[in-house]
Parts: sequence; C-alpha cells; structure tokens
Amino acid sequence: MPAREGLALIAIPILVAVIVWVPPWGFLAVVGVAAAIAGDELIKMARDAGMRTARTLTLLALVGTLAAAWAGGPTAFLVALITAALILPTAQLADRHRPEGALGGVAVALFVVVYIGTAAGCLGWLRQWPADAWGVRFILLFLATIWVGDSGAYYVGRKLGRHKMAPRISPNKTWEGLAGGVIASLAGAAAARVLLGLDLSWQNTLAVGAILAISAPVGDLIESQFKRDMRVKDSSSLLPGHGGFLDRTDSLFFSAPLVLGYLLLMKVLS
Repeated sequence: MPAREGLALIAIPILVAVIVWVPPWGFLAVVGVAAAIAGDELIKMARDAGMRTARTLTLLALVGTLAAAWAGGPTAFLVALITAALILPTAQLADRHRPEGALGGVAVALFVVVYIGTAAGCLGWLRQWPADAWGVRFILLFLATIWVGDSGAYYVGRKLGRHKMAPRISPNKTWEGLAGGVIASLAGAAAARVLLGLDLSWQNTLAVGAILAISAPVGDLIESQFKRDMRVKDSSSLLPGHGGFLDRTDSLFFSAPLVLGYLLLMKVLS
C-alpha cells in the first residue's frame, strides 16, 4: 500500500475518535500542536533561505495567541495579536546581525503568528462555539468535505489532467483536477450531512461544500508558492507520502475563517 494511503488509514480514524469521544479541548490540542509544527516548518524554510527569524519566541507567540483565542474569545485573540506585533520586532533588536535581515526576519515571524494563528484559531472556534453535538458533526463534515475533495482532485487530475492551473507554482495541479475536486467536495458535503444527521439546511450544506471546494486548493497554492520560493518540495518529511504538517494543514487552515465567516453571516452560528 502506498505511504500516502497507509498514513491516512491510520491518522484519520485516530483524529475522528478524538473529535467524537474527547471533549472540545482534545481537538483544540490537536489543532494547536499541528499549527505549532506547521509554523516551525515555515520558520525552518525561511531560516534555510537565509532569513534570521526567531524560532522559539515566534512559536511561543503562536501558541499563546491560540490559547488566548480559545480561552478568551475574539477580544483576547486580538490583544494577543497586538502583543505579538509589538514584541516580535522589539526582540529582533537582540539579533547580533542587526540591522541586516531585520525586516525579513520580523515579517516571517509575524506572518507565522498572524496567518497560522488566525486560520488555526478559526478552525478551533468551529468546534468550540457551536453546541457540542452539532460542533462534532460539523467538524466531521468540514474535514470529510476537504479530504474527499482533495482525493477527487488528486485522482481525476492524475487520470484526466491536461491543462495546468499554475505551472510555475504547482505543476501537478490541473483544471480538470479542480473540476473533479469541486464535484467530489459537493458530493462529500451532501453525503456527510446525511450520514451524520447534521441539522444544516441543504442550501448551507452546498454553500459550505462550494466554499471548501475553492478555498482548499487556494490554501494549498498559497503554501506551494512559498515552497517554490524557498526551493523545497515539501515543508518537511515528517508525514511519509504527505510531506510535512504545513503541507497537510494548509487547506484546512485557510478554509476555516471563510467557513466560519459564512456560518456567522448566515446566522447558523451566533
């Protein structure tokens, strides 16, 4: 069995068990660890490219921002972001190489905290804010839709892909694969709604499926452009057949704020 499928067969049931049988903090802990590792991978890529970015302080700021978001809500999250925006540039003054590379180093650090912190924070809120049973079912629908869509795009692209979407950023992505991913995402969202018995209208179910069908590949492309810039294939080799945590969470994290915003706009969540 290929490493890609083998790892998925092990990891997905474990994650589903955590979502279903562990209180919300269990899922938040998993998201927090994944975000920290993804952030560390991005920092390592930047440092390997010659950017002097503080590793420990940046990761502490990221973890602290997520803890503030999930313990204190949006206000505490905003305070944590503002604090990080002030502390990280100030800490750069201690770099013995200053001022060379200061702007690039601070930019990477702030990007890790703001981008990954915001995206992962919203993913945690999708589990934390709804009523417990509804939140469990919705997170499962969210993940299933992305996974099914990703698989649809992967296999359709391999078999039928002819027209490249962004050859300079992600040479393997094709418009045919995207079409397959969109169809698979909509089908996955619809099937998950039925199988999970989720109390979500068909209009909102298909809208969430459509948002995920587009946002997931965009999130993947955003990370791919960073990897191409840094001249690396994967963010790390931690996950056999999948690359690193940043490679596996880019779609999930980028999609979460958009889906959360839609649910709040449509007053599904309040």
